[in-house]
Amino acid sequence: MEKLHIKLQPLTLLIVEDDESTLKWLERILQIYFKDVKVANNAMDALEIFNKEKIDVVIADIQIPEVDGLHFLQKIATVNPHCIRIVMTAFNNQIYLNRAIDAEVNFYFKKPIDIDELLVSISLSVKDKPKLANRIKLKNDYIYDFVQKIIINENSKTNLTKKESLLFEFLYENKNSIVSLEQIENVVWEEPATNDAIRMVVSSLRKKLYKDSIENIKGFGYKLSLV
Repeated sequence: MEKLHIKLQPLTLLIVEDDESTLKWLERILQIYFKDVKVANNAMDALEIFNKEKIDVVIADIQIPEVDGLHFLQKIATVNPHCIRIVMTAFNNQIYLNRAIDAEVNFYFKKPIDIDELLVSISLSVKDKPKLANRIKLKNDYIYDFVQKIIINENSKTNLTKKESLLFEFLYENKNSIVSLEQIENVVWEEPATNDAIRMVVSSLRKKLYKDSIENIKGFGYKLSLV
């Protein structure tokens, strides 16, 4: 159980459930194991939270207001395919199970959920972060040095500011995902930041990297281009 707690403690969990008693029960228990637990009782509020926060695991009931749970989980998979997605239902329905398989959710749980089974399932899906080398090779022979916080290209070395290095490392850590302005604000800034301030740092970092290094995904956020 101690190893399980170590794997889950760094994670942020989002629970989407319209039944208030079930929502409070899950929140009360799961906040013991996770770094942070966010809750929502409908898909629109849940999507807003997902776009603002760095969510690692989502548990959603199939029947939630506005958009059903499976459609919601498919939606967030397009933004962050590495997020662990779990669906739960009170119904023993083969149609729902088939839809869950088609939606490629990680786990399908019948209510009432077995908490121990849930925690073990999530922990088995968590991949240990690989230790990064001091330097990584980027596109067009650019190199980033994690220790010195510099960009190296041919014979030139360019220093990054604190915010630029935090932004680059966050984008690199999530290189296969889109990160939102809200997520960047939470990671890079110690205080509230305007969207214009965030865009200025993105722009200044772009100028120190190769062409088309940071993609602007309209309506979603930014993504680091490595190919």
